[in-house]
Amino acid sequence: MDEKFKRPNKLTGKPFKPGFESEDGRFFLRYLNKHGNDGYYLEEWKKDINSFIKKANELNINFDLDQQ
Repeated sequence: MDEKFKRPNKLTGKPFKPGFESEDGRFFLRYLNKHGNDGYYLEEWKKDINSFIKKANELNINFDLDQQ
């Protein structure tokens, strides 16, 4: 995936990484290989830690829950 089409994290200026927790408590899982109307890749977020871990394990996505 092309990095320039990944929406940057406002806190770091870099693309989101799996396991990032937003201020509303959702967890970033992955970028999808499809563009939204804003030109960035669509994103998949999970509403809670349990659903995030389950889906990440199903997809073999490595993650770090200690991100800020």
